[in-house]
Amino acid sequence: SRLIEVHSPDAKHTVVLRSKDSATAQAWFNAIHSSVNELIPRVIAEVRDQLGKTGIAGSREIRHLGWLAEKVPGDNEKHWKAVLVVLTEKDLLIYESMPRMKEAWFSPLHTYPLLATRLVHSGPGKGSPQSGVDLSFATRTGTRQGIETHLFRTETSRDLSLWTRNIVQGCHNSAELITEITTSCTYKNQECRLTIHYEHGFSLTTELQDGAFSKTIAQYPYEKLKMSSDDGIRMLYLDFGGKDGEVQLDLHSCPKPIVFIIHSFLSAKITRLGLVA
Repeated sequence: SRLIEVHSPDAKHTVVLRSKDSATAQAWFNAIHSSVNELIPRVIAEVRDQLGKTGIAGSREIRHLGWLAEKVPGDNEKHWKAVLVVLTEKDLLIYESMPRMKEAWFSPLHTYPLLATRLVHSGPGKGSPQSGVDLSFATRTGTRQGIETHLFRTETSRDLSLWTRNIVQGCHNSAELITEITTSCTYKNQECRLTIHYEHGFSLTTELQDGAFSKTIAQYPYEKLKMSSDDGIRMLYLDFGGKDGEVQLDLHSCPKPIVFIIHSFLSAKITRLGLVA
């Protein structure tokens, strides 16, 4: 292609440049793209200075940011839009444009906890403008409304490697940072609290009348988990084998966030052992 698209940071303007041939267009693209990438560390530093100790949308630190093309849901395979994606120490944030004011950084279009997010696709696909190779990756996040999926496209293979590596490492670092999550549930007609710990595994505690959660009724390390499943509505099934068998938990809401968090904890632990998740 002889065409290059340049988008303004506020996402309101697009300039299309046409070169005399594809080689010239590629040379200009490489020069512009390299300059943009070189500016990213400076942009991150400036945003940190602008936000100060308040952080960004509930997080403390920006680990990476940049522009990606996001697939717009629908039947049109060519319908993509530019979005600004920010990775913090615990969240993936999506903005429709580059925030100019400090307050705008606190209101992303989407906020997804990395602990409940996984990378599900990375690599060549269909319909890419670059020699028939689509440099895309997809993320899935477990939310209270179910699973949310986003398909992103990068402009170079280097960008694809950088983004996928940062997301996977971000999920693992988030697991080590957060360490433990708890949620209320019903187990065998008892109101309980399920705790999932990064190191120690699963525990169920009953609620006493004074509101404390002190009586442990079941505890399982990750090594005992044979299989997990859910009904997508409210039930979580954990099969620990042996005499315990399948533990059925009513989470009172969509179980997908817990399912994804279990996956993140396990993936981080496997990676820490030097194995491939």
